[in-house]
Amino acid sequence: MGWAITATGTVTLDDVTTPLGRGTEQQGGSAVYFSLAAAPFAPVHLVGVVGRDGEARLRQTAGGAGVDLAGLEVSGEPTFRWRATHDFERWVTACEHSEEGAYASWRPRFGGAAAAAEVLFLGSMPPASQLEAVAQSRARVIGADSMTVYIGGPERDRVVAVVEAADVLFLNRAELAALTGRPAADWRESAAALCGRGRLRVVVVKAGPLGAACVTATEVVERAAHPVGTVVDPTGAGDALAGGFLGACARAEEDPLDHLVEALDAGLARAAQAISHFGPEGLLAPPVAWDGATAR
Repeated sequence: MGWAITATGTVTLDDVTTPLGRGTEQQGGSAVYFSLAAAPFAPVHLVGVVGRDGEARLRQTAGGAGVDLAGLEVSGEPTFRWRATHDFERWVTACEHSEEGAYASWRPRFGGAAAAAEVLFLGSMPPASQLEAVAQSRARVIGADSMTVYIGGPERDRVVAVVEAADVLFLNRAELAALTGRPAADWRESAAALCGRGRLRVVVVKAGPLGAACVTATEVVERAAHPVGTVVDPTGAGDALAGGFLGACARAEEDPLDHLVEALDAGLARAAQAISHFGPEGLLAPPVAWDGATAR
């Protein structure tokens, strides 16, 4: 069975446009992408909020994949809606708009199974909510994500508190630069300098089509991106990477420091499955085995 995982974060309905087309009313959210990526590896408990307008789809998608939804709050307010256009030239979100609905007033509440899970993932959400989740969890391994909007704003002190409460931090190079104040090109040194802050021991630096790297205080493990035939929709790729990474650690019942290469390869493989389809449909397929080459 492996260690159990609790994932908390957003549950959304997405309207996404890419050069390959458009996906409307598709299931999304950091907690969902992570949970679907991790579910084949270990038991996953999802803690989040959904409106009645999105409940049936979520139960079909996540519940159908074996994700435990006992920690799901169903609200009379509408589900968080997210609209975005992806720029495949610069690999950024060119424009986005959100309507938070039920999510605006939601706070994570952990039941017994969610609190007892050995692994906790804090999806991208306000750091105050992330800290509330940490306070309710007895996890031995905590992974956290963040966003530049929180790192560079008035929530910065809380972001730092989340960083210091986590064992594994998932950031892209721009987010890492915003957090450390160092140039993005110095990402190896910046990530290594963070290790040792609080309980933080591993920084997973995401680089989109260039792959990703695990940085510790003494080691850098770089891996190429998993090969993809066609990139259709990069939404949720980072959460899928985190799901594969922490899922592999949970299945092996190993500390991330003892499982860096295998966990990173699993994460990159799940990210590739996510971006091969609109929405999270690619993550409903079993994980693919892959031994990634060293990234350059």
